[in-house]
Amino acid sequence: MKIKKSAAAGMRSRIPILLTGAASLLLYGFLTHLSRQFNWGEGYSQRPILAYLAVYFSLCALYGLAWFFVRRRRGDRGIFWIIIVFGLLFRAVVLPSQQIQEDDVYRYLWDGKVFANGINPFEYAPAEVRNFKARRIQDPASYYATYTERNERELERLDALRWRSPQSAKTLERVNHPDVPTVYPPMAQFVFRLAHQVKPDSIVVMRVGFFVFDIMTLAFLVGILAKLGRDKADCLIYFWSPLVIKETFNSTHLDIIGISLLCGSIYFLLHHRHTLATLFLAGSVLGKLYPLILFPLYLRACYEKMLRGGKRAGLALLRNGALFLAVIALGYLPFADIGLRMFAGLKTFATHWQSNDSVFAVLVFIFHNVLGGFADEVILSNPLPVFMSKVSVAVIVAGVLFWLLRKGTSLIDCPAEFIRGFFWIMALVFLLSPVQNPWYLCWVVPFLCIFPHRAWLVLTGLAGLYYLDFYFDYQELQTFRPWIPWAEYLPFYFLLAAQLRHKVRRREKFPPPSPSP
Repeated sequence: MKIKKSAAAGMRSRIPILLTGAASLLLYGFLTHLSRQFNWGEGYSQRPILAYLAVYFSLCALYGLAWFFVRRRRGDRGIFWIIIVFGLLFRAVVLPSQQIQEDDVYRYLWDGKVFANGINPFEYAPAEVRNFKARRIQDPASYYATYTERNERELERLDALRWRSPQSAKTLERVNHPDVPTVYPPMAQFVFRLAHQVKPDSIVVMRVGFFVFDIMTLAFLVGILAKLGRDKADCLIYFWSPLVIKETFNSTHLDIIGISLLCGSIYFLLHHRHTLATLFLAGSVLGKLYPLILFPLYLRACYEKMLRGGKRAGLALLRNGALFLAVIALGYLPFADIGLRMFAGLKTFATHWQSNDSVFAVLVFIFHNVLGGFADEVILSNPLPVFMSKVSVAVIVAGVLFWLLRKGTSLIDCPAEFIRGFFWIMALVFLLSPVQNPWYLCWVVPFLCIFPHRAWLVLTGLAGLYYLDFYFDYQELQTFRPWIPWAEYLPFYFLLAAQLRHKVRRREKFPPPSPSP
């Protein structure tokens, strides 16, 4: 009788999470239906952006509610499997949707097509494929000074690929920033190529490929939570995240490739499998460059492990450092025939892109006013205020990294605190970046499963306001556009400051015990 009552009570406690999951599933279905009105190149002023935002914020509210229910019912395996089933259903419903206000996927499809046909995707900007024939006729001297016979053959092949099918022509036509060569690193290029080989020009196939990395992320997160003694149901923060689902399976952004490999590297690091951790971190960097900054912390963890084991720590550092650099070099090797030109797109992005930023925009404003008449000077293709802001950001991030290394938190004795350092660095990179697109915030979400800070969870919802910029643009309400980052980030910073203040007061009220003499 007691067992039956306990089972009934357990089932009743799961009803709130079942209801929030079912309501979210209906909203994701409506989002997919709504997405049909977002057609590339059509009806910009009629796009239901406000309706989309209402759906997104409703999903975020249900997400927060689900997290509240999960926190009240710890250690329930039934709730864990409910989270998994609904997370899979959310993805299945969104998988066939039309992209909402995003078109980066067309670059992925084009890069995959180029690479699969034996041509270096870093060599030619899409605009070159469109325009090379006209340039050959209109400016032959410039054309033949730029292109060799090999280049001409490859451009002819790419032009033929462009017209192989109507969908292929659409793919090239829809690539954004066509004058810029690709910025996406080697691991991403191999994923794009594989998707093309499965089915050319298919957004759904690309999303299925990303789904594999998404499931890898989930598996590694569950393993990390188990290793740290946390409840596996905390994976809800990642697996039900509207931000992750929208940006990965609707917008079809590639960040999940690097995120999954970073989670794998952390999983192996916590198990003191330093070679595998280094391999996965290198793979993550080859997916997107962000995690590169974490490598010194990996070396420190390796050094500590070898030192405690009585082994030659210095030699282990050299071995892991060499392994990391070798994997990166091997990743770039297939594209190295054009030398440093394979970084041309990345250089353009790093030099000129600035979007949706918060702290960086404030730094630029401050330097612009402080520098006065010198503000119009240009250094390394950047206006002096922008250059000084980038230097400041680099100094801040490097300073925090140096402080973490000096702090010497032990991976062996305090694994959660050691990983918290990763969270701080990745969060800081996002907050200080000149480009704070919502999908970049996805890199922080896995860490929130371990450190569920309220301010950051709120920010994953507020990030949706980014899409309000398109609405104001299409409705010719330009005066409102500069205020969008303020609406996104000010509530976050206020909440973050309040949490830090509460933490300081709590520490003053309950100081940590003094170490024994």
